[in-house]
Amino acid sequence: METVNTGRRRTALLVVVLILPALLAFGVVRLLGARDGTGHRAAPPPPSGPASPSDAVGIGPVLDVSARITGTEDGTELTFLTTRARAEAGPPAAVTDCRRFAEWAQRDGGIPVGVTPVHALSVHARRTLDIGGVAVAAVSVTDVDLSGGDGPWVELACRDDAPAPATTPSGSGRPAGTWQGDPDRPRVLVAGQTIELPAPLGPPYDGGEVFPHGTVDYQLRVRMEVDGVVEEHRLRNGDVPFRCCGRVTHMGFQAARYEWRVSPARSLRYCAELRWTGQPPPPKCELRRG
Repeated sequence: METVNTGRRRTALLVVVLILPALLAFGVVRLLGARDGTGHRAAPPPPSGPASPSDAVGIGPVLDVSARITGTEDGTELTFLTTRARAEAGPPAAVTDCRRFAEWAQRDGGIPVGVTPVHALSVHARRTLDIGGVAVAAVSVTDVDLSGGDGPWVELACRDDAPAPATTPSGSGRPAGTWQGDPDRPRVLVAGQTIELPAPLGPPYDGGEVFPHGTVDYQLRVRMEVDGVVEEHRLRNGDVPFRCCGRVTHMGFQAARYEWRVSPARSLRYCAELRWTGQPPPPKCELRRG
């Protein structure tokens, strides 16, 4: 009897020492496999290279949009209302063409003469994309009172014999192109390309007049399709709202006029203020600097 019990104890010991560890190992493997297949799925392998934000739609801005006033509906030549002191001082030496002159005059408080402004949009692509369906509206910010203490107002204009620079403001080195044809027509821009296109004003989206009467500070609300998706941009004139338009010359009165020629040599032509009844007299102009 004792011999039988001894054999059973040896058999149980073999089970514990040899078979039980194998069963435990098999159970662990099955458990890990089941968990990886359900709530703890293994992470996918990393991509072959780093993702570039410029190549992904919706990650960061894909284009830069800015605008400038190129004239008024009275004409493409920009004339500004400003104070006599600013007009006589003239632009700094860095202003060498009429485009820079217009930028300086507006930064210095000049107001375009006319009724309705005309704008151009500059669009710079950060990656290759399609744009089209451009719609522009002016959104009034506040009215501007010209009857304050800044006067008397005079007219300031630029004369320029040199062409405006063709390089883009972004410094990409690519020449800035001009939009040919209908602005609503889709167009492909390649990465780094800048295009300038006319931006005729339409009525606000909630209806109303295209541009308020009088002098106002305003923003441009620009909608365009980018790769088939409508985007909206609010544009200002640099760090401040756009400002337009004003007029002090009227029947029987011509404001004093300062015409600066900034290239190739700087000079100032001054035309005196005129008042009359009946037929207007001839202008009285003189060259003050040359």
